Amino acid sequence: MMRALLLVCLPAGAAVLVAVSGCSPPPKGELEREVSTRASPGSFRAAGVSKVFEKRCGSLDCHGSAARNMRIYSSQGLRLPNDAGLGPGQGDTTLDEITANYQSILTLEPEETNKVMLGGDPYKLLVVKKPLELEKHKGGQTIRRGDDAERCIVSWLEEDPTKPVAKEACDRAAIFPKE
Repeated sequence: MMRALLLVCLPAGAAVLVAVSGCSPPPKGELEREVSTRASPGSFRAAGVSKVFEKRCGSLDCHGSAARNMRIYSSQGLRLPNDAGLGPGQGDTTLDEITANYQSILTLEPEETNKVMLGGDPYKLLVVKKPLELEKHKGGQTIRRGDDAERCIVSWLEEDPTKPVAKEACDRAAIFPKE
């Protein structure tokens, strides 16, 4: 029986609707995703979710390192190669870097992420459990229960047309360390 799947193409970050009937996995570099309104790439950028990950997780000694499996790019840390020659501390985080952050976060645990996209508990994901230190995290607890960073990230993972991302919480959480 054929079923429609949304494939997120990692190199371009583009979504393509395809019908598949086989049991083979997607080609390398692609992730099977059910169609969902949760955790959209547009709100990841526009609501400032990427900025929260950049500030809280993207320092050069943490996930702003090419040695990490979840890499976070930012204007102040790890940079993608770019025509402008921007390095750490230069310019703004680029759209390509924000897209790479989005892909890095959502492909960390693709099967668990798919469950969350279908309405599952976002607290099952490492991107929530580790910074809250619900699971051992080398960087320690980087966000606290009930703080703006938690509200921002969880609201993005639970996003739907009737429940938008908590943009104000994202804006406040992106001011880190507190000024």
